[in-house]
Amino acid sequence: MATPLSALSKLISSGIVTIESTYAKHGADFPSIDEPFRPGPLDGDEALSETVDIVIAAAAQLIALIKPAPRTMIESACLFHVPATLLVVENAHVAETLREAGPQGLHIKDIGERCGVDPQKVGRILRYLATNHIFSEIAPDVFANNRISSVLDTGKSVAVIKADPIAKHDNTSGLPALVSHCTDEMMKAVVHLADNVLDPNITSSQEITQSVFSRAFNQGPPFEFFEKPGNEFRLRRFGAGMHGMSMAFSTGALLTGFDWKSLPQDALVVDVGGGVGSSSLQLLKHYPQLRFVIQEKPKVVEDGKKFWEHADPEALKSGRVELKVHDFFEPQPIKDAAVFFLRFITHDWPDKYAKQILKHLRASALPSTKLIFNDFLVPYAGPTKGQFSDISGSEMPRAPYPLMPNLGTVSNQSVMADMQMMVSFNALERTIGQFISLVEGTGWRLKSIGRSSGSSVCLMVFETVAI
Repeated sequence: MATPLSALSKLISSGIVTIESTYAKHGADFPSIDEPFRPGPLDGDEALSETVDIVIAAAAQLIALIKPAPRTMIESACLFHVPATLLVVENAHVAETLREAGPQGLHIKDIGERCGVDPQKVGRILRYLATNHIFSEIAPDVFANNRISSVLDTGKSVAVIKADPIAKHDNTSGLPALVSHCTDEMMKAVVHLADNVLDPNITSSQEITQSVFSRAFNQGPPFEFFEKPGNEFRLRRFGAGMHGMSMAFSTGALLTGFDWKSLPQDALVVDVGGGVGSSSLQLLKHYPQLRFVIQEKPKVVEDGKKFWEHADPEALKSGRVELKVHDFFEPQPIKDAAVFFLRFITHDWPDKYAKQILKHLRASALPSTKLIFNDFLVPYAGPTKGQFSDISGSEMPRAPYPLMPNLGTVSNQSVMADMQMMVSFNALERTIGQFISLVEGTGWRLKSIGRSSGSSVCLMVFETVAI
């Protein structure tokens, strides 16, 4: 058997050959890191995404294997400088400023003058980020955007942003807003993680009011924090960021992870806590035989009606889509649902609260009703040894030797989201085992898991069992 070093090297080299040949077949070059990011025609290619993930996993594991352990530990301990510096350049509109300057870039004196920051300090910040492949130093003290830093660009002019700062992230991709949210209040909260976890009085707490976020800001969960006077910008930024996050996830599992066509004509899907109904809209486009009820808080219902009047007014007029006010901690009023659908709902709630939601749904379910989660599924970092083989779709594709079963850093999306939930709500993104524990005693049983390549967001299908 090949050594781990040579096996990892082979995975990287063979993967690169596949990537470059695939681009060549489509008459395209692999994107340069020196050019702005643009969605490409191969972004949705599932086979290519699998190859890319293998290369990423192998390259990261090779670095972890080769780099001396003390050096890795010290550098890891100082990684907080990445979000800290990203917050500076995002708040100072550096990506927009460099985009307006063009590919020749700007000297730090000009950057400092246009962005209102000390030129030496912004230069050091940009050099740190450029050393980590975010921005490029194209000449001494001259910086330009690259493919990665361009993702921070809202696409708006600096003049427009300064004229209405609170609206900076409105009508944008949402990715700069998400970065700003994560590097602002979330980073300020996470420094209290050790205090919370090591506090014997609350280490096992499932109360949202005893979360890391609540400790950091001395108040309730993020949703309450954003509604406080003075946080208007943060609230709008958060909304834009959540839009950006949802747009970044593949919809493959949503559309194919369950056999929606098997549902009869006019079968009712209840989108519990469904926001304005963006997921229901995607399902309706592909499965027009279904009916939908979207349940939300009063203000969101009003926003949802505006959303549907623009996106598909006929769906509202015909009654194929209805928006109704409902609190999912109250008894579920709908008794004839074919599916109760929850997208990114249970991850906001510790088990004791999430179980209440599921019990209300079970009390209103028919024997044939399905409960479907569209959510992160956190993969184990080690082997499961067929422990969940009775659940269809539970086994991930076998990772080639010597990669970790979850492909290591390829799974960062889900494990980072799990940390976000711990910090924000005392809640969690869940593994298969944790989903099984969650529904235990609620009258539901995990039946199958639908996946799509390149995403940790899955479709988990539950069926009713006797209570």
